[in-house]
Amino acid sequence: MSVQSLCVLVFSCIAMCMDFLMERVVNGFIGAVFLAGFYWQITENGAAGILYASLGFLLPCILLLPLFYFRMLGAGDIKLISGLGTFLGAGSVFKLILCSLFLGGLLSLAFLISCGNFKERFSYFFNYVYEYSSSRNLRAYMKRGSQPENFHFTVPVFLSVMLYVGGFY
Repeated sequence: MSVQSLCVLVFSCIAMCMDFLMERVVNGFIGAVFLAGFYWQITENGAAGILYASLGFLLPCILLLPLFYFRMLGAGDIKLISGLGTFLGAGSVFKLILCSLFLGGLLSLAFLISCGNFKERFSYFFNYVYEYSSSRNLRAYMKRGSQPENFHFTVPVFLSVMLYVGGFY
């Protein structure tokens, strides 16, 4: 296992545990991920590493901004993916985003089916979209605190990292 793979695996695992225990990923930890990613890229690729790390950092911020704007994804999740992107570069972090969103969708669907509130949650989603489109009044999609409907997106991120480390993409 490469140093890069080990770092993304360990950092994503720590972030997932932190998210479960504290309902957030601490900014100081995310800062350490950024610094480690830039350091690793510079030592591996020299000055070009700054470009690789920067592109890996910026791509998640740009692509996931709409989900953050509608409060469907937390800032900590985006910062975590951006931090992992400093290690992975733009190409791999794009695949990480796609894989995370796909796995998040699958896990959410399984959660909805197992809890038996599939109809209720879809009604909530369509009501949210209707309210926003008619009033343009933005409100948080997620409810604060430890609600059963709040999904820890760090889980599919960690699972996606495991697939990356395992050579799936």
